[in-house]
Amino acid sequence: MKDTHKALTIALASRILIVIVIVISSFLFTYATTEHMYVKEMNTPVVGLFMRWDSEYYLSIAKSGYPLGYPNVKTFPGITSSVSPTPSTIAYAQWAFFPLYSAVMAALAMVFTPFLSLTPSLMLSGVIISNVSFFVGAYFFYKLTQKLFNSRVALISTAFYSFWVGGVFFSAIYSEALFMALALGAFYYLEENKLPIAVFLGFLASLTRSDGFLIFIPFLIYGLQQMRITRTTSFPFLKPQANNTQYLKLLVSSAIVASAYLFWNIAGYFFAGGVFPVQVIAHNSNWGIDPPLIYQFTAPWCTIPRFQIFYITALIIMLIPIGYFLIRIKEIVTVEAKELKYWGFYASMVYVVFIVSFVYSIMRFAVTMLPIFWVSAKIYTKNRLAGVILFATVTVMLIIGAYLFETASPYFM
Repeated sequence: MKDTHKALTIALASRILIVIVIVISSFLFTYATTEHMYVKEMNTPVVGLFMRWDSEYYLSIAKSGYPLGYPNVKTFPGITSSVSPTPSTIAYAQWAFFPLYSAVMAALAMVFTPFLSLTPSLMLSGVIISNVSFFVGAYFFYKLTQKLFNSRVALISTAFYSFWVGGVFFSAIYSEALFMALALGAFYYLEENKLPIAVFLGFLASLTRSDGFLIFIPFLIYGLQQMRITRTTSFPFLKPQANNTQYLKLLVSSAIVASAYLFWNIAGYFFAGGVFPVQVIAHNSNWGIDPPLIYQFTAPWCTIPRFQIFYITALIIMLIPIGYFLIRIKEIVTVEAKELKYWGFYASMVYVVFIVSFVYSIMRFAVTMLPIFWVSAKIYTKNRLAGVILFATVTVMLIIGAYLFETASPYFM
């Protein structure tokens, strides 16, 4: 069996495990919350298993687009206790969800609307998009890792990537799978020096998630590396003009990839009532409520011991790469190091996780932190016992995460 087939087989095994856990959980356990989304599941008994929490926003956008106007931010939940949230404040929050995933949902749903009503069609299209995107992403992840390291590390890394606890959302009506498919495709073609394709996929990825624009960092670091090579090379047969063109192209490409975030805010400025909606939501509805992660652990709503163990275990695994980086810093931080640019992306996501994220979502955000899976694979190749323990821990957490997701636990979203 070819290694790519092995990688996709591993990816398939992770989906089978998730489906089994979700189906069993749906029959044996009660819902942990009265969240209104479970009502829709009763009308869509299969695809409804994969719709929770933020799925409602993607579905609403796909059905009705984005709301116009700008409600009073003082009515945002958590901003003030004196004013109750209104439907307009809930609708406004949709601007925090970037448009590509919902747009693709709406397009694919047209295939099913002759046979199903609109809502089940959209839900079915969302599940299909997420799962197909997951396999595309797993393929590109394997190919990218193979280029950076070797086939064995790539195969083991793909296993850790597929069975990561946040991987539950790769099969749900969430944008993670589509984002990773586009981002990993962009990174792979960047390594292949096919810059137009890489930039196109990177721009689309930036239109998929609010933090998606951060994938401009690998393009930027690669450009800076090429600039340094151009200025320090002593080989007379190299053409400086060609190198100058290359690093300038990469620097421009990084700006193009990041520009999707700006374009979306500008569009929102005109349609949402003269404000930059993503920035306002981030400041008033997220950063204004959720303090840095370390303080969230001391909040009353986050002191249940079993959940703290769950989060802390995930954080430890997420931060293991920092130790690996410090040990190999002289090797990684060099002009020629291909993996350096992805460490830059990892560092940006560490900031997102600790400073601007919600504790219940950190494992979902971590799916973008590629060194987690690479370093886990390195540990596995160096110390089989430690690697098996680490993979078993990740798999058990995936099972727990699938259970929490299916039962609509407010502690995993």
